[in-house]
Amino acid sequence: MEVPEIYERLWQKAALAFAAGRPGIDPHLPEKADDPRRGMTLLLRPEPPVQQTIHAFLGELNRVAPGQYFYRPEEFHVTVLAIIPGSERWQDKMRQLPACRLMIANVLREHREFSIAFRGVTATAEAVMIQGYPRDDALLRIRNHLRKEFRNSPLSQELDRRYRIHAAHLTVMRFCRPDTDWQRLRAVLEANRATPFGETRVRSLQLVLTDWYASADRVKVLEEYRLSGSNDAPAD
Repeated sequence: MEVPEIYERLWQKAALAFAAGRPGIDPHLPEKADDPRRGMTLLLRPEPPVQQTIHAFLGELNRVAPGQYFYRPEEFHVTVLAIIPGSERWQDKMRQLPACRLMIANVLREHREFSIAFRGVTATAEAVMIQGYPRDDALLRIRNHLRKEFRNSPLSQELDRRYRIHAAHLTVMRFCRPDTDWQRLRAVLEANRATPFGETRVRSLQLVLTDWYASADRVKVLEEYRLSGSNDAPAD
């Protein structure tokens, strides 16, 4: 499925949930500090100009839906690959960290920098996302190369366990309370389905240990990998 089609399908389902006044309320958010779920993720960060543009847009959403959960600029990220999906059993998997670091380093040294244009919003019943569109297939190559290498590792069963990541979206808002004018929120989101938020040149990726929400005070950067390799990175 192509990325625009993925975003459109998500939006159509979310719009129906908003129209019915039946969003997905996250039961963990009110007590986020006590949530024990952790995971290990390879991610990328948008550059500051993109962060600032998105943050300004979230100010508009906050006026429409006050009291919901909004990500801070330093928390914005695109998941490249969920190495260990968030769960309460994360500590059992961390013994694989040294081998995981080395495997990722060996893969990424073969891959080049790339760009992502952030344009428009989409949503699920539970969250609002900024749509990301890679300018070429470099991100796809990285994901496929990593999946290939992880197939024979002890973490092979963890990879893509929740869902297989294809897109390059930024989650920026989650729903934690039902008392919102969902029709008004839907209208604002729909009006921004094609709004440009800027472009980021991705020069490095971070391997992080994080809570479910990538909270700034809960993220531990385990490794940062510079992208500066060959243009003919392998794909599978």
